[in-house]
Amino acid sequence: MPYSQDAAHTNEFGTYRTDCSGFVAMAWGLPPGPRGGPNTVDLAATSVPIAKDDLRAGDVLIDANGDRRTRHATLFVAWADAARTRYWAYEQCGGTGAVHRVLPYPSGGYRPYRHPGARPP
Repeated sequence: MPYSQDAAHTNEFGTYRTDCSGFVAMAWGLPPGPRGGPNTVDLAATSVPIAKDDLRAGDVLIDANGDRRTRHATLFVAWADAARTRYWAYEQCGGTGAVHRVLPYPSGGYRPYRHPGARPP
């Protein structure tokens, strides 16, 4: 699926933008709404902030700072190393579309969040 902040994809759950926040909204099963799901800022505002050590599969790392060219969200899958400096993620990226890969644990504006309706494991 090519990345786009303006295009949308329709499936059995609704119509979602094909950008990083639309990808997270679809994965989380959030209502798509008229804009194809929440944008990155909306995701951060409506999700539950958590600590790095509390990350589990399905949580997200969000950088809600900047503008639509710099904000980003990735779905956390699992730690890729015992030191917790790298993690497996799913993300929707410009130039590649949806990918599953190992990323360095981000610094800067990225913060970990959990779906507001997530239940404890």
